Amino acid sequence: RQTTRPFLPGAFFSLIFFSFLFLPFKSRKMFLLQLSRDQYLAYWAQSIWWQLQDNKTFLTMINHVLNVDGFYFSTTYDLTHTLQRLANTSPEFQEMSLLERVSLLFAYFHLPQVHRFALPVLHGFISMHSCSINGKYFDWILISRRSCFRAGVRYYVRGIDSEGHAANFVETEQIVHYNGSKASFVQTRGSIPVFWSQRPNLKYKPLPQINKVANHMDGFQRHFDSQVIIYGKQVILNLVNQKGSEKPLEQAFASMVSSLGSGMIRYIAFDFHKECKNMRWDRLSILLDKVAEMQDELSYFLVDPAGKVVTNQEGVFRSNCMDCLDRTNVIQSLLARRALQAQLQRLGVLHVGQKIEEQDEFEKIYKNAWADNANACAKQYAGTGALKTDFTRTGKRTQLGLVMDGWNSLVRYYKNNFSDGFRQDSIDLFLGNYSVDELESHSPLSVPKDWKFLALPIIMVVAFSMCIICLLMAGDTWTETLAYVLFWAVASMGTFFIILYNGKDFVDAPRLVQKEKID
Repeated sequence: RQTTRPFLPGAFFSLIFFSFLFLPFKSRKMFLLQLSRDQYLAYWAQSIWWQLQDNKTFLTMINHVLNVDGFYFSTTYDLTHTLQRLANTSPEFQEMSLLERVSLLFAYFHLPQVHRFALPVLHGFISMHSCSINGKYFDWILISRRSCFRAGVRYYVRGIDSEGHAANFVETEQIVHYNGSKASFVQTRGSIPVFWSQRPNLKYKPLPQINKVANHMDGFQRHFDSQVIIYGKQVILNLVNQKGSEKPLEQAFASMVSSLGSGMIRYIAFDFHKECKNMRWDRLSILLDKVAEMQDELSYFLVDPAGKVVTNQEGVFRSNCMDCLDRTNVIQSLLARRALQAQLQRLGVLHVGQKIEEQDEFEKIYKNAWADNANACAKQYAGTGALKTDFTRTGKRTQLGLVMDGWNSLVRYYKNNFSDGFRQDSIDLFLGNYSVDELESHSPLSVPKDWKFLALPIIMVVAFSMCIICLLMAGDTWTETLAYVLFWAVASMGTFFIILYNGKDFVDAPRLVQKEKID
């Protein structure tokens, strides 16, 4: 019996096979056609099911992007350009529709009827306030315009791409309207313009990696060529740490500026954390004093009530830190206040010798608007509100501010590791970086994860739970209890370190567009 049992299945299927061979040819053909048709229908049904599931996910992604705060449009005013660009354009440009002035929807320009229904949308931040100083009323406006190029989330989009577009690039314009006169001051922020990345890997602060094979000078030059054409002179304020993991990026930035040797670009490195440690935020005046002469040289834009341009802004401050969020926003708010001081004095709103800091009502409006700007930019890029906003709002660092920074840092850690892949896919889908292929049976979303993504965390949780249970429910002897506790503790810690070692495999990574191919 034992020797014949393994033979039975083989004999059974052999009998079916030979019986199939002795069937008439027509019957065999019909049988195979039926089998092929059933297989095709099953495959077709499975493909339809996957597409329906993917469509639900794609719709969720689009809704996720549209539910993020910071989308603005206007039917009468061109939000996408600065006052200076609008003043220096040709009459033909002024006659264009708002849609024609932007390059986002150029594929539809050949359809005139589209211009009646479509408007450019700005993503960023806008704050408008009617203010009064010395009984003189004026409008104060703050606009931040986020670039649609190299758009994405904090750790998955860093540095520049091959076209020279920098990650998290934002143009911020401060505008004053008073008695028909208009004044503005423009600044920019953007990631360090070399090819580098900082992939999340479950560690609190992943090490930044500079690409060793890319042609950094080509992308760097493309970036600043476009910046000089658009804005004029560039004063770079690099606020990253000059030691530790950020040091190589500071050195690379300084080296690239030196190698480029352009008279239109000046480079200033200021170690924000070192200079302001121990709550010494008053030391920011060191940087402001250092760049005061440069800011006077760059000037600001001013047009009189008759529409005549009085002064042009000859260049911009391009500020950056690692994320171009917290440290950057603090410095930009201080530079903008200095420019506003000069503008309001020239317009006659401020008396000679008066300072904005002395105008309590307006100072509160000013600080809160810049803090709100910081939060908006941070939520769009990092997923949480900005850090250090207590200084922006109050002019000083507080203990409560430190606690809130700690909380925001924890939330950032969670989102950067476990939800930013979805956010990045949502942005890529929304901007058209990924196009849905109707003929594609399986999208990148349907790729299954490896077993270890579920198995190892479960093992770690179970082992840790058993360790706690062994501590609470002691055995007959302390040696027995100690043995059980050590066993489960080693099991949980070992699993934890295995997960940490393979951290990149456990984070939520983008699926639609492989960022490694773009960097």
